[in-house]
Amino acid sequence: MRFLPREEERALADLEEGLASARRTVDLALLELNDTRLGYALARTAARGVRVRLFSEREHRRETLQTLLAGSRGQRSGRPRVSADEAIGQAAPLGGHCERLAGVEICYDDRPGLMHDKFAVIDEDLVFTGSANWSYNGLHKNDNDLLALRGRPVATLYHNAFEALWRRKQQTVAPAALELSGGGELEVYFTPGYGRQAQRRIVRALDGAENEVWVAAFVLTDPEIISALNRAASRGVAVRVLLERRNLGDSREEGLRPPIEIRPDANEYAMHLKTMVIDERLVITGSYNFTRSAVTRNDENLLVLTSPQLARRYKEKVWKLWRAAGRR
Repeated sequence: MRFLPREEERALADLEEGLASARRTVDLALLELNDTRLGYALARTAARGVRVRLFSEREHRRETLQTLLAGSRGQRSGRPRVSADEAIGQAAPLGGHCERLAGVEICYDDRPGLMHDKFAVIDEDLVFTGSANWSYNGLHKNDNDLLALRGRPVATLYHNAFEALWRRKQQTVAPAALELSGGGELEVYFTPGYGRQAQRRIVRALDGAENEVWVAAFVLTDPEIISALNRAASRGVAVRVLLERRNLGDSREEGLRPPIEIRPDANEYAMHLKTMVIDERLVITGSYNFTRSAVTRNDENLLVLTSPQLARRYKEKVWKLWRAAGRR
């Protein structure tokens, strides 16, 4: 697990190493791709004969194609030194909303809602997921997390979720609970197919809080979650909420009542986490923003990690952001 942007170099090295280890398949569900270092790694992976598939949001098509074309030509840093028109002209149609460039098969989401996932599955053995977009800002500037999950059970789960996206299935895979290799439990929810279950799991976790809740939220508008936070505070639980400064107008921080403490973040770019830490034992994270759209419209993945070890690390990260916000 890496926290960005502080561990950006290690995170990128993890991704490059994972892609270099691929022997058969790399499947990616990414909102966007616009980091040329990763474009280079993906192009090299495809050039080795690995099948690389990318399912992405259509509005980011131009930068995705530019990134892959630049990477295929050896560019490993900076903004793509190819034009959008050139990249589009190099893409080969595959039918429907799909095309191929630099050996990578790309299909674009054409459904209502946002394809907001940020995960990769390598050889059905390794998964990368979290809040980090595979973009320059996502890796180098914004506060994010990137988790590496190893093992066939979790990789198969994410592979099946990818196949549902790739084949435009309306219902994705059901929630699952898995053992963590270092001890503890991992629960995974995919939305919007199981958005209500994901929402209820968050509320249940908050209703079970006994001592403290730390929240680092890019956006917070879901009234069910806001009510659960208020209930926790009314029971004497210490609730602290860190919100992305630029989303304060959209977030419903006015619905959070004292004694909940609220701070706008201090990152001049974006505090992009979607994280809760409860009683130093449970972590909620993933691509899932705490919004109604995450429940009913957007493609998301939500992780619930029951692990005191991971909870302490996440709490330390959120506490550092909280302290920095207090100095601003």
